[in-house]
Amino acid sequence: MPMDSHCKPWRRNAAAVIVNKDGKILLGKDAGKNPFWHFPQGGVMKNEDIDHALAREVWEEVGIRPADYIIQSQLDGLKYTYPSSHRKSVRWVGQDQTYFLLFCKKDSLNINLSRSPEIVKAKWFDLKDVNPSLFPKFKRQVVRHVLKAFFSNTPQSPSLKKLSVMPSPSNSPSSPIDKYLIAPGKKFMLKNHSPEDRSLYLGSKEESLIEFDKLRNELQELQKKLFANGKHKILIILQAMDAGGKDGCVKHVFSRIDPQGLKVIPFKKPTEEELAHDFLWRIHKEVPGNGQIVIFNRSHYEDIIAVRVKKLFPDAVWKRRYRFIQDFEEMLADEGTVIIKIFLNISKAEQKIRLDSRLQSPDKLWKFQMDDLDDRNRWDEFQDAYHDLIQATSTEKSPWYIIPGDRKWYRNLIVARLVIEKLKSLNMSYPRPTFDPTTIKIPD
Repeated sequence: MPMDSHCKPWRRNAAAVIVNKDGKILLGKDAGKNPFWHFPQGGVMKNEDIDHALAREVWEEVGIRPADYIIQSQLDGLKYTYPSSHRKSVRWVGQDQTYFLLFCKKDSLNINLSRSPEIVKAKWFDLKDVNPSLFPKFKRQVVRHVLKAFFSNTPQSPSLKKLSVMPSPSNSPSSPIDKYLIAPGKKFMLKNHSPEDRSLYLGSKEESLIEFDKLRNELQELQKKLFANGKHKILIILQAMDAGGKDGCVKHVFSRIDPQGLKVIPFKKPTEEELAHDFLWRIHKEVPGNGQIVIFNRSHYEDIIAVRVKKLFPDAVWKRRYRFIQDFEEMLADEGTVIIKIFLNISKAEQKIRLDSRLQSPDKLWKFQMDDLDDRNRWDEFQDAYHDLIQATSTEKSPWYIIPGDRKWYRNLIVARLVIEKLKSLNMSYPRPTFDPTTIKIPD
């Protein structure tokens, strides 16, 4: 006996409206005798998120990879009911669809229909020729809504938003990543920098993994040249609130770097010996030499932030340290050190999630300290201290970047891109040999 329709679920579905650079739309035709066309689409599998379903279906049905397109827009909650004659009506009421507008980045695409039997023919249509009558009758109302929502500005071509996708790194003095740069002397408010921002990458998290893989390979190649040349030195300074992602950022972004040329210094509470010297004594001996990348996981800036908020010394002590740090970093820069200062900006809500995760995970519990709760209760004081510090110490030779940190995958993309830009600006190449290698014969 058939199940009553009120008891049957809706089938979640991801659908792709794929547009190429000529403004044409890709449609596919099912196997069989029916004359109708469809957008590439498919059901969401168990424990699968909608973005992953989209990437999987587009790849399986038409052979287009996530790296080849940008998700430009999204429409949720569009439903149509299966007619009683439809083979899927026994199991589902109909489809609950999310439509994605995808913009193809390549001039030409090789459409591959071999991975799935769902579509046996694909064709690029001019927008003016795409109308609901091409689709099955029970889908037409949804199709009409989608076309109006995505392409309502003009009957001739898609009304695509200006792309804010992350471009390739370049040596240009102006970069999209400069939106996170705190220009020297420019007034800013830390609260106006959203920890959830992801505006330089409009693709999904799954797509970002492909992009991130390419970036790590590029970073690896640049580091090889840096080490081989032995002429430049890179100092990366990471600061953040507790659970701000410093360890994870280092782990993921620099995972393919040759350990010979990379050193990570996690500055902890000063030892008795370190306290017996000036506060920069322990810092200076750890700065990079030629050919090296050194990452400070926390840094000399803790000697302002912690001292100020926890009132470890009189105010006059931390206030004069601004000047000492500016002079110190200017000296490093003048001696050839490229300084990249990054504040990983997370929200208070995200910090709570991460601290809770540490308490619940045996492999993370060791990171939790009771002081973390005291510091969290001083959240506003720490935020004010970071604001004043960044304002005072972002200089021409060592500026600060405030990187959104709530989305770990986005944080990693931006940090990798930033470091790549800085390395590419050095215009490095492998050193030329001082001999003619064609004259060398290796003896047996």
